[in-house]
Amino acid sequence: MPIYNQFGKISIDEARIDEACNAYFKWKDLNTYISNNSHRGLNMPDAISEPMGCYCLGLLWNRGSEVGDATNPQSGEKYELKATSRFEGDLSSFGPKCVFDDLVYLRYKLDENLLYVYDLRINSEDFGKYPANKKQSIQEQKDQGRRPHVSLQKLFVDSNNLEPDVIFDIRKCKIIKDNR
Repeated sequence: MPIYNQFGKISIDEARIDEACNAYFKWKDLNTYISNNSHRGLNMPDAISEPMGCYCLGLLWNRGSEVGDATNPQSGEKYELKATSRFEGDLSSFGPKCVFDDLVYLRYKLDENLLYVYDLRINSEDFGKYPANKKQSIQEQKDQGRRPHVSLQKLFVDSNNLEPDVIFDIRKCKIIKDNR
């Protein structure tokens, strides 16, 4: 398997999405074992979630020294992709220097091997105005050098009754619904 972190921007073609789908099932097996023997499971690796998100939205996967997780090949906009393997809720963290033009929430439904993709259509400046807690905004915490932890599920999906932009069937390795 090629080492993708030595490249700049990678187009996720059929071979690469197939690789990511195969890796997902290996991760899922390990996660199930650990979840059955521990209090919590494994985080979804970005090497699995980011290629899937890029494939679903037609983005280039940023590797190496590129800024952001993905790039829109038409506009050059930088995307931040956040994934959760807990379908009923999430907790995503954002580094103090995290800057993006658009935020994408990747929500895995493990029991059905589906990925729900939500393009939240918000940049880091506007995102920073949202609450990190009852007293501080996301940006206020970032300005203090902290990593705010927020639920994208609660802030955007639940509060706005958002439907996924794309639903990806991981077993079939294909998009089964496209609402864009």
